[in-house]
Amino acid sequence: MLATAAIACSFAATAFAAPAKFNVKADELEYNMQTGEGKGKGHVVITQEDGKATANYAIFNSKTKTGNLIGNVFVDKEGTQITCNEFTMHNEDYMSAKGSTVVIKDGKKLEADQVDYHKSTEYAETVGSWARLTDVDGSTLNAGKIDYDMKNGIANAHGGVNIDSPARKLTATADKAIYETKANGYVELIGNAHATQDGNSVTGDKLRLTNANVAVADGNVKIVYIPEETPAKATEEKQDLA
Repeated sequence: MLATAAIACSFAATAFAAPAKFNVKADELEYNMQTGEGKGKGHVVITQEDGKATANYAIFNSKTKTGNLIGNVFVDKEGTQITCNEFTMHNEDYMSAKGSTVVIKDGKKLEADQVDYHKSTEYAETVGSWARLTDVDGSTLNAGKIDYDMKNGIANAHGGVNIDSPARKLTATADKAIYETKANGYVELIGNAHATQDGNSVTGDKLRLTNANVAVADGNVKIVYIPEETPAKATEEKQDLA
């Protein structure tokens, strides 16, 4: 019995290494070697070949690569960083992050109450009543829901779309939007589309805005253009009169 207790204490204090490079470490650790089921509490660290996750508490299965992480969760998986309150690994490919979720990849940040993510396709889908996608230049896309194809850099936004780009002095609204996030990308606004830049505005059923500050409008188009004021040549005229 004393030997068993000593082994248990040592086991809880050190890392557990399962087959296929699935490793779990925690302050307190319980593990069933036959089923692969385990529980970790306090400074939980789970590592696999493609990433690492930390949390306050975890329930996991080393054989199925499934689990649930709770409290101060941080996941770094193949160049994608995720922070949230609760993280569920449904399988090796499909996972869900809940509670103040932030997903960062290639400098772009996706925020929502919940984000479901598929690793193989690098596809993220928000769940809840709000979502925000922030680009590297600080531009934000807000909507009720955002589906983000991270591999191809295309985001689809639905419901109360609102765009704010301080770098381009641009604001825009629409019912839906397609956002191509590549360097030479575009934003296509669909339904009650409206965009304003430097005091000039354009509205239509559909608007496409490019990074080259070009707007293409279609359907019930209305444009308001405010020309730049040119400075008066009073000084030159006075010199001519003299």
